[in-house]
Amino acid sequence: MTYRNQKILYVNEKMASSIHMTKEEVTGMTLEELRERKLWLRSVSQELYQKKQPFNAYNVSRWGEELFTHIEPIFDEQGEVVLSAQFSIPKRMLAAFSQYVDMERSSFQNYKDIAEYLDARQGAAKGLVFDSPAAKAAFSDALYLARMDSTVLICGETGTGKDVLANYIYHNSNRTNQPFVPVNCSAIPAELVESEFFGYERGAFTGARNSGKPGLFEMADGGTLFLDEVGELSLSMQAKLLRVLETGDVMRVGGTKMVHTDVRVIAATNRDLKRMVAEHKFREDLYYRLNVMPLFLPPLRERRADILPLARLFLDRNNRKYDLERSLTPEMQQGLLDYPWPGNIRELRNVIERYAISGRMDLAPPELGADAGGYGRQGTRGETVPLHQACEAFQRDYIRRTLEGCGGFVSKAAEQLGIHRTLLYKKMKKLGLEAAGKRTTERTESDSKSLGDVL
Repeated sequence: MTYRNQKILYVNEKMASSIHMTKEEVTGMTLEELRERKLWLRSVSQELYQKKQPFNAYNVSRWGEELFTHIEPIFDEQGEVVLSAQFSIPKRMLAAFSQYVDMERSSFQNYKDIAEYLDARQGAAKGLVFDSPAAKAAFSDALYLARMDSTVLICGETGTGKDVLANYIYHNSNRTNQPFVPVNCSAIPAELVESEFFGYERGAFTGARNSGKPGLFEMADGGTLFLDEVGELSLSMQAKLLRVLETGDVMRVGGTKMVHTDVRVIAATNRDLKRMVAEHKFREDLYYRLNVMPLFLPPLRERRADILPLARLFLDRNNRKYDLERSLTPEMQQGLLDYPWPGNIRELRNVIERYAISGRMDLAPPELGADAGGYGRQGTRGETVPLHQACEAFQRDYIRRTLEGCGGFVSKAAEQLGIHRTLLYKKMKKLGLEAAGKRTTERTESDSKSLGDVL
């Protein structure tokens, strides 16, 4: 895997050994440095930055071994390659290709998730909107902390933009040219958390890759690791995380030696960690280790000066994306201002996109007005209910309609909602929702993955 500066982010042992080097020697090198060594007949990775599209290629190493290579690019908003992933196997092993792909599928999906996250967040600093005093203060503090190297803990409700703030810190830090590795702690199954964070050696457990796998700390070495929803980690995992934060040393599952890493950690949570400490649900020592430099992002309802500028920003993006000329009417603007936004900026972004793609200009204002006014003001839907009930009712209705619009496909609905599929399942269970044809959907999506998706 290579980053936008053509610096190698990750290489496995087999690939490194095929060119008579260790993966530690290869990681961190540039493609130009490898090309100068004339290890292959052609530099496939450098070709990608010129072609800017996925392709397959045959290559020959300086030792005469023929290789089959597939390479995938990930683009930023300007159409430039921000990350590339290359998968190569000897030509003699093509017959066993499908079996090998099955082994790599889950691991590569993690890399693809990271690449998509980077793609979505590239240029975040250019699209920042913080007109409210509260948001200006948060980003001003973040800019100051970016110059330090201390651990940062970002607190705030779901959807307030904690990931954007983390990315803002990264882009303004002295590690900006090094990896930025985001992970949603709540999205990793409990039985896989340790192997995802710290990696594993070959044969560590049933189903483990023969070559082993580096963990998130190793992947972020020299750069920044963003731990989103850190409050969802189990107590046992919290203890292991604390040790790594204090020493920088990680040991892979099934390993026998420590690997030192140099990683800056930015953590985020929508939970009250101090209360969790009092309730013995979060380790006190880890809390103080993470809470070195705290930042707080207020909910959107407390920064109303940001609502319309954000709405215009999202609408402008969708107009350009879909070649539209939508605008916000005065009635819509008032409805947006009156609504309490329980889902914060993420919800605002989705509401604006729904309006942009609906194609019903005559219906869009009253539809938005009904959503906003009905839940946010008295007298439009009968008696006033407690805020948490109104928020839950809106989420249930909104998720249900999104699922219906996606034909019951949970993965597609999660993508439209801007949340991970695992989190959507949790919300559906909590709200008593079930996607039609869920089993068929997931199987169909899995079976339909192309070679490009796998690689």
